[in-house]
Amino acid sequence: MRKKPVVLNAARDVTVTPYLATKKKKLSFLICPGGGYNNCEESEAAPVAKLYNKLGFNAFVLRYSVGDHREWPHPLQDYEQVMDWLSVHAEELAVDPQRVVVVGFSAGGHVAAAAASLAAHKPYAAILCYALIDRETLSYCHPEAPDAAEAVNGDTCPCFVASSRNDWIVPITNTTKLLDAFERWDIDYEAHIYGYALHGFSIGKRVYGNNPVFCSRVGNWVEDSLDWLEELEEGRYISIRKNAGYQDAHAGTLSIYTSCRTLEQKPEALRILKKRFPAQYLIYAAARKKIGAFMDTVSLYNLYTLMRVRGKTLDRIDRELRQFPLERGKE
Repeated sequence: MRKKPVVLNAARDVTVTPYLATKKKKLSFLICPGGGYNNCEESEAAPVAKLYNKLGFNAFVLRYSVGDHREWPHPLQDYEQVMDWLSVHAEELAVDPQRVVVVGFSAGGHVAAAAASLAAHKPYAAILCYALIDRETLSYCHPEAPDAAEAVNGDTCPCFVASSRNDWIVPITNTTKLLDAFERWDIDYEAHIYGYALHGFSIGKRVYGNNPVFCSRVGNWVEDSLDWLEELEEGRYISIRKNAGYQDAHAGTLSIYTSCRTLEQKPEALRILKKRFPAQYLIYAAARKKIGAFMDTVSLYNLYTLMRVRGKTLDRIDRELRQFPLERGKE
């Protein structure tokens, strides 16, 4: 159900339009349409919100500062203001302020990507569709705005990225530069780069029918991103920060996520593993004998999940290992 737009900033013509479908507090979606910072594109507004409604979610369309009012950081301030507004009206709108997902298209994707890294009230996650990211592309429509890839930091929220290989308005290098930044900072993400589709594919054939210039699969990002979000919510998503390299560099204690190389440097931990978890120790010893140094770069979690060791057993092993501190620079 669409409600009347709410004016957030009359001087800059900033509004939010609620599209409400449920009274249950679950994920909500804040949509930032594209438009090259000149306008807010309608094909990336109401059709997207109505689809989220159809799928059982509340959605909100933010018409942020564009045209003469696009001066940075106005658009990011608009995002912050609408997040404050959602918090204030959380009960009547059935919104959990900690579970708002920002969805941005093109220039709106730049707003969303900036919010993912720079906002005081970061979204739960960001969905970035053919997002305008880098300084070179921004120079055509908003040269003062920050490069969103350069803004990525250790606190950037998880991101889902959808773009097209042959987009000539926002070249694919915008996406690849952002993914490189995610890799440098160990940010959780999922990326779908479709083989062909012109810029502005929105929710795919639901808007554009069987237009031959749009790959028939481009609209799949909606369902794919919802599956990804479900994994995040339910704790099934395996964060990149659980990999051995990240844990070795940042963890304060040994765990099932640190590398087997690090485990080998703690003989007292190996003794506990052998004594209290003999079956799991034998799995580890057999793997180490069979594949040798390759085991250095993986974790017990990698090995034991592959061998289908029960989750409760993994938790017990993890608790035992965490009693051993890792001293940086001394190992």
